[in-house]
Amino acid sequence: MEADVMEFSVAHNRKYSKEHVWYQEKDERLVVGISDFLAEDIGEILRVILRQAENEIDAEESMFSIWTAEEKLTFPSPFSGMIDEVNGEVEISPDLVNDSPYDLGWIMILNPHELDLENLLDADEYVDYLAEL
Repeated sequence: MEADVMEFSVAHNRKYSKEHVWYQEKDERLVVGISDFLAEDIGEILRVILRQAENEIDAEESMFSIWTAEEKLTFPSPFSGMIDEVNGEVEISPDLVNDSPYDLGWIMILNPHELDLENLLDADEYVDYLAEL
């Protein structure tokens, strides 16, 4: 019996949440997207629901949602802060998130009130976490 094999990549210049969201620090702001693992795991993304830019967000409040044929996933923010920018291209072409999760498929830019990445996993810790799933 063959085991199912899923191929995915993990970018090493980012931090990850256990919800499979990546955060890349740029100029004290965070570019946010979903991991290639999650993009592969959930299958074709049919819709990305973004919040509006220039809105405040509280910790644990929903940052964005993704719809697939089978489910709607909502992603809570680990930080409170201001949503500086959203990637409207992923609303028009949600397949960008599947095809290019670390590049063209980024979701938003968050300007956290306090930048504390201690609760997030680095790439190696994230790979270890995935191995336990």
